[in-house]
Amino acid sequence: MRQLLKRSALLAILIAGTATAALPHHTYVKKYDSAKKLTLSGTVENVRFSNPHIFFTLETAKGSWTIETESISVAKAKGLTTTHLKSGAKATVTGWPARGGGAELGLATISFPGGPSVSIRGTAR
Repeated sequence: MRQLLKRSALLAILIAGTATAALPHHTYVKKYDSAKKLTLSGTVENVRFSNPHIFFTLETAKGSWTIETESISVAKAKGLTTTHLKSGAKATVTGWPARGGGAELGLATISFPGGPSVSIRGTAR
């Protein structure tokens, strides 16, 4: 009986720890306003391929915008690689603005002049 209680307690701790660790990664829908969509054009700067998502800055006529993409593996599988997404590249992006205001966008699509157009995400989920 004691062994069963220990196993049950250990299982409860593991489940709670896993659920807590997963929460920060799945806040895209809470972070971005799915009712609004923006299109911006500019120059890519400060590209960071670091988990959990790719982040970069887009320098536009409206100022600097922080852009968040899908996870690195998903973005690469959809065609968004370091070949095109690099500092100095010209790009047009569409996406959802941050709910809290500010110059941040959850990426839906990105296109490069003379290069690919990549659909990253269909909804802000």
